Parts: sequence; C-alpha cells; structure tokens
Amino acid sequence: MMDQMGEMMKGMGKPPPKELYPSLMALPELSPEQRKQVEQQAGERMRAGALLMGQALDALNAGTQSGDYAAMHDEMTRLREGIAQLESGVAARRALAEGRPPRDVALTWFKREMNLSLAAAPVANQPFGVAPFHFFTMVLLIAFALAMLAMYFFKMRRAAALFGRLDPGSGSPPEGTPPPGGTRPPRRTPAPSAPSPSLPPPTAAPVSPATPAAGPPPESGPVPGGSSAVLISEATTASSVTANWRGQLRVGSIVTETPSVKTFRFLPSSNGRFLPFTFVPGQFLNVAFWIGGAKMNRSYSISSSPTQHEHVDLTIRREPRGAVSRHIVDLLKVGDQINAGGPVGKFTFTGTEADSIVLVSGGVGITPMMSITRYLTERSWPGDIFFIYTTRTPADFIFADEVAALQRLNSKLHVAITISRPEGTDWKGPRGRITRELLTQTVPLLASRRIHVCGPPSMMDSVKAILAELGVPPEQLKTESFGAVKPTPAAGGTTAKPTAAATGPLVTFSKNNKSARTRLDLQQGDSPPKQTILELSEELGIGIEFSCRVGTCGVCKVKKTSGEVEMAVQDALDDDDKANNMILACQAKPVGEVVVEA
Repeated sequence: MMDQMGEMMKGMGKPPPKELYPSLMALPELSPEQRKQVEQQAGERMRAGALLMGQALDALNAGTQSGDYAAMHDEMTRLREGIAQLESGVAARRALAEGRPPRDVALTWFKREMNLSLAAAPVANQPFGVAPFHFFTMVLLIAFALAMLAMYFFKMRRAAALFGRLDPGSGSPPEGTPPPGGTRPPRRTPAPSAPSPSLPPPTAAPVSPATPAAGPPPESGPVPGGSSAVLISEATTASSVTANWRGQLRVGSIVTETPSVKTFRFLPSSNGRFLPFTFVPGQFLNVAFWIGGAKMNRSYSISSSPTQHEHVDLTIRREPRGAVSRHIVDLLKVGDQINAGGPVGKFTFTGTEADSIVLVSGGVGITPMMSITRYLTERSWPGDIFFIYTTRTPADFIFADEVAALQRLNSKLHVAITISRPEGTDWKGPRGRITRELLTQTVPLLASRRIHVCGPPSMMDSVKAILAELGVPPEQLKTESFGAVKPTPAAGGTTAKPTAAATGPLVTFSKNNKSARTRLDLQQGDSPPKQTILELSEELGIGIEFSCRVGTCGVCKVKKTSGEVEMAVQDALDDDDKANNMILACQAKPVGEVVVEA
C-alpha cells in the first residue's frame, strides 16, 4: 500500500512518503531494539529536514532578490521536502513519547497528504487546536513573509533616498568599468530596458533646477605660446539650468580611443558610491589644473550616459599646443584627483524636445553625441536617431566599436560615417567631407527634424551652409563649435597694444585696488563698449578665472557691488546668482562706472 501511495505522491508533484511511516504502521509489534532504531531514524530525519528547510529558505530569499522564479520554484519544492522529513521524524518521536497508536499517526499523515477530510477533533492542550508542529510551521512561514516585507520596505527606502539626491532625468545601473589603461576593449553596451523607478522615461522632461543643458569642447581657454580651442554653444532654446557643484573627482580608469584621444573615467573622490551631481546628455564639466605655476581652466564634454550614476567619462584629445590637454593625456594616471565643477551647458537632448534627432559631428565633437546616443538607447527611446560623423582616417574614428555595437542594439539608430582622407586604408564607406547628398540620403525629411551639430570650425561652417540651403529652420538647429580663444596676457598684465582708446566707463577691481577704463569700439561709438570686464582684467593682470568665454561655463563669475552691466549671454547664472549681483566677466560690458569684487 505504501509503495502505491509513493507513486501517487510523485504523480501529484509532492514529496514521496518516507520509510518511517511503514514502520509506524507496525510500531506496536516492534521489539525494544527496533523501537530504539526507529527513534534514532526519527532524530536523523528531524535534523535533516530542519537543515534542508534552512538551506531552502536561504536560497529562496536569494532567488526573491534576484527575481529568479525558476530557482524560487525549485526551492519551494525543497522546502516541502524538508517539512515532510521533519514532520515524519516528529511524528515518530511523538508516537513513541505519547504512546499514541502509530497506525493512527500514519493514517492521519496519509489523509492530509491526499487532501482528505480529517474528521478529528482538536487535541487537548494545543493552542487554537493546532498541533505544535503545525504551529511551528505557521510561525516559520509568517516569519518568512515578514522578512520579505522588511526587504521590500528597505528597497523602497533606498529608492526614496536616491530620488532625494538624483534628478528625475537620470538613473539606471552603471555599465561595466573599462580596464585602467591600454587600448579600448569591446564595450559592454547595456541593452535597452523599460524605464526604472529611479529614472523617468525620456518622454518626461527633466525638471531639476540644478541640471543645465549644453557643452563645450575638448580644449578651451588660453595656452602659453598660442591659442587653443574652446567649444562655443549657440543653442538658445534649451531650458537654462545651472549646477553649482564644485569638488574633486578621482581617475578610475583610462582607455585609449585613438592615438591622440583617451577616455578618462572619473569616480567620486570620497568613499561614496554615486557621483555628487547629475547631468543631462550633451553637457560638459569644467576642470582646473595648476600647470607651470598658473591655474588653467578647461571645459570638456561628457561622453558617458547620465544613466551611469557611479562614474562620468571625459573623452579628451591631446592638442599639440594645448597645455591642459597635454597635461591630462600625458601625465594623468589612475588614482589621481582633479578639481572639477558643473555640469553646465545647453547643447542637450533628452528625447522630450522632438520625436527624432539628427546628430552631426566631426573629430572629437563626437563626445556629446555619444552621451546623447547612449542615453536614448539605454532608455529605449522610440524615435529615430541619425548619427552622422566625419573624421580624417579610420584610425581617428573615436568610439568606432561602440558605435557599431549601438547600431546593432538599436534598430532606430541610423549611422553614416565618412572619412576625409581614406588613402592607403581599406575604408569602403563614404569618402570626403559631409556633403548635401550624404545628409539627404541618410536623413529623410531632413528640414523637418531637430539637428545637433558639433565639430571644428570648417566642418561647422560647411554643414550649417548646407542645412540653410536645405531650408532647415534656425530654431531646429543646435550647434557647438570650436573657436579660437584669446591668449593669456603675459606676466605683468600686458598684451598686444590695444587699437582703441581707453575712454569707456571706469571699472574698479576692489580686491586688487586697481581701476581702469574700458576700450570702446570706435566703429560703434560709445554704446556699448567693446571691451568686457574679463578682457580689461587681463590687461591689468587681475587673474579672473575663465574657461569658455561664451557665458555657459560660469567659471568667470564675479560679484558686482555697484554699477550696471550688459550681458548678451548669461546662461551660467541661476536665480541665486542674479539675486546676489553675480555677473559673468566674459560677457559683462559696463554701461557706467562699475565696481566688482576681484
């Protein structure tokens, strides 16, 4: 009968009956030695069942956290097996201790396993009429349920804490960290996923008052012995938001992209896991270094996605005459700390501004485009992304492997790469510069789409002229280009001889106790003066820090204590700055006598 019952239990997906139950059926006829043997078997069964239940509960807990439902199902089966083993041992011990007929115990177990009616009255002296084993099992299951609820509550608390420190426009698990050096290995491109609780979908506009929107170039600001490049933002319609974070970041890894370009992955400088700021795809960071006894500020576009909260990537090209870029690419190593601020900039796209996007870039201008493309792909943005890039040779193609990986991953990503100097290579794609034909063949209905363009001046001028011919409305075009930066004045505060008379409004630099009049634009008369407060400070050797010189980075902010100024661009000023009379020295042109704290 017990063999048949075992087969029935297997067919019903339940643990098979244990061999103790046939022994219980004949327990009264057993000799004292046999009874002792049954008692020993019962003890072993109790210990084995309890151990199996503990292991199953631990594994079930791990499966619940990881969402592995197959493993959870297997562990539930093990849990039932453990309960069956424990119950068989307890039943045998109980029969021996209480003198109950073992046959009754075996039959009661059989009826319960077969889901038959147990017309048995509650046993006396049992709480709520429940057997101690059943009471213990209920307590165990209730404890497990409470543990699961506690874990869920802890997760929600953690999510709430993240909401408190992260802007709504960012979030998601970080991608794999590249090795600290060497050439770029194949990147692990995260698969598109549904928006997580820590991030809104790209269809919801970011609303953080501390997250700006566009970004400068790889190299900006003055360089001894010549001029270098600064990224100039011409975007005017993105929401003006400025982050005020300043602090230190630590180099976590360095990856060689091309012979002259490296990507530096920066981590929080402290023991914190997450970055102390959030950003919007397309923004940039301001960095500062002391080189040759002088403090130099530069602005570099962020190439990583805002969904990566644990790190931020800056992809930097070594400029032959760039003091800061040479210092970073040649000397910076893993573990070094840098001073940084931001993020700032308005050359941004999150997916809420339009239902498609055209990204046109050249050279290292690809960096903000990669941030945008990575973000949109990771967020499973449903719109079309047209990614058009030009560079000199295939060896100069930054992020070549990752662009190909993103293209395979995202069916909405359309890529066109043209090489201007392919001679001597095996390049089989488009050749030459970006042309009207390349744009129109790659992007249907080009004039109706939002377009972002970033790259060197010649490439920018050519593309903008083509887009104008194709009838692209100016409000649909957002640009970042490389432009020349005026050289730093020599020691002693002198530069080339000015060509206009210093007859403009008087500017006083209160901390340095220096005053001078601004120089006027002789062709425009007395209003407005041509010279900015920053330019005047350079003549006087005041030492106001600066980076972009176009009003987006905020490095040159100073306090105006009296007078009035005009500023064509003041994107880097937030409401608090304006309330405290902060001005951008690179943009401020006095309209009367002015006193600034510098």
